[in-house]
Amino acid sequence: MRMRSIFARLLVTAITLPPILLSASSLRAQGTDMETKSAARKLGAEGQKLFDAGDYAGALEKFNLADSLIPAPTLGLRSARCLVKLGRVVEASERYLEVIRVQLDRSAPAVMRKAQADALAEREKLLPTIPSLKIDLEGPTGSSLTVLIDDKPVPVALIGQKRPTDPGVHKVEVKRPDTSVSGEVVLKPGEAGRLLLQLPPLPTAAPPPPKPETFPFRTVGWIGIGVGGAGLALGAISGVLSLTNEQSLLKRCGPDRLCPPDARSQSNAYDVMRAFTTIGLVIGGVGLGAGIPLLLVRPKE
Repeated sequence: MRMRSIFARLLVTAITLPPILLSASSLRAQGTDMETKSAARKLGAEGQKLFDAGDYAGALEKFNLADSLIPAPTLGLRSARCLVKLGRVVEASERYLEVIRVQLDRSAPAVMRKAQADALAEREKLLPTIPSLKIDLEGPTGSSLTVLIDDKPVPVALIGQKRPTDPGVHKVEVKRPDTSVSGEVVLKPGEAGRLLLQLPPLPTAAPPPPKPETFPFRTVGWIGIGVGGAGLALGAISGVLSLTNEQSLLKRCGPDRLCPPDARSQSNAYDVMRAFTTIGLVIGGVGLGAGIPLLLVRPKE
């Protein structure tokens, strides 16, 4: 009878022992040192006390640290429960899923399998309460677009798609290189929210400035043509005047230019006209000879 009583006490103790302690002892085969196991066990117990006291953020930190030392479905389950209490339901659903996907061997204690079963049941109950947010845009998006929800970047591919989002107030901002638009939305548990943002028209692109020529071919060419034309005009006028004076001088001075005193001023004027004619023709030839080629060979814009 005494042996039966001792066995019954041991059985009750094993059943009522906190699952966290059992999970730590079940991983001895992994070769973890006893100090690390003891630290993980202590962190798990501290996390449970914080959870019972309502300090879910502190409990989450303890459970995550213990799980990083000795991964166990029981610790992951308690981390997911902390996330639910903190309102981080999307992250909680993923944490539940991690617990469900843990591969357990046949020797794993029942408490591990129970943690996975609880995670599956709690996740199925949680999923319908997770809100979704759909962001719709109207207007041109341009070549580069950035979407932020609560100052965190979101893939642009999710625009127009329902995105699981925690309940509460959320700020949405869409940025384009030239502008940005924003809005707020309040999501309730299980609600399918939608936010429509209007983008303004794209700015009109200014025409590119003309490229300056490395050498002012056009300007210099027209200057040359202008100077050449003026030179030809001067030469033509002077030539006509000199021819007129030449006929008059031939009558008064003869072929040898033996002019009387009263005809010397006319003879000097004739010489000046001849010089102007020569100068004008030379300038005209040089100006036109330089200006026309510059206009023809200048680079095209």
